[in-house]
Amino acid sequence: MKFILSYILTLLFVSNVLADEMAEMIPHVSKKAQQSYQYNYAYANMNRAFAIAPGGAWAWSAGEENIEAAKRVALEKCHSFSEQTCTLYAVNNETVFDRSEWSRLWRPYKTHQQLKNTAVGIKRGEIFPDLEYKDLFGNVKSIHELKGKVVFVHFWACWCPSCQYEFASLTEFYRIIKDTMGDSVEFVILQAREPIEWSLAWAKKNNFDILPLSDSGAKSEDDDEFYLKGGKKIKDRKIAKVFPTSYVLDKHGVVAFSHMGSIENWTEYVAFIKDVEINSGK
Repeated sequence: MKFILSYILTLLFVSNVLADEMAEMIPHVSKKAQQSYQYNYAYANMNRAFAIAPGGAWAWSAGEENIEAAKRVALEKCHSFSEQTCTLYAVNNETVFDRSEWSRLWRPYKTHQQLKNTAVGIKRGEIFPDLEYKDLFGNVKSIHELKGKVVFVHFWACWCPSCQYEFASLTEFYRIIKDTMGDSVEFVILQAREPIEWSLAWAKKNNFDILPLSDSGAKSEDDDEFYLKGGKKIKDRKIAKVFPTSYVLDKHGVVAFSHMGSIENWTEYVAFIKDVEINSGK
């Protein structure tokens, strides 16, 4: 009897350790998702599945009629939280995540022919608005002038705690991209509701001035508009519902990825950026 009890406890311990390790390996997701995997999903009824998407969306289902139903429900729930393609991370106790396919989930990228019927907007698959801004040398530029490159657009402010928190990871991400991909990726980092002088001073004070900060044209805390090429303006919340907000545009200027809020580790997205650079713009 003691042997059986000891054996059961050992199995439970091993199962718990494996669940902990698997949770820590889930890419992009938050601590809350990892804990849900460890303490909820791992002990839920069988016929269960756990789904994730680039950017951190996640969902799971358990106690379904069969495995196929569990997969379908988990993927549907995950997709309800994200425009990105969801994929399965685990089915019952088995990790089924295909890391080799993970960085390809921003696909398919639109072809030049498909652009004719593509709307301008901020959703995945839409052509990003032609924002106008100034670089640090005072040169006036616009988003659409950058077509032919992958463009990382980021909206932030030095008064925003989440933006400040994210800058260390963003800086490392920028270094890696520039070291490995050079000028094929353009970074457009635009301040919101503050003059560029405030942004530059904060970045320099905190050793983040390696980032190529650009000037959105915002002049004060009450200035809630960005400029479009041609002189029109657009409310900043039409593009960035929260700060920070980030977009990745393919070589046609089409939104391949967007994220509202801060990201824990931007370096997890390097492989995605490489995939966009190699496979978009055709």
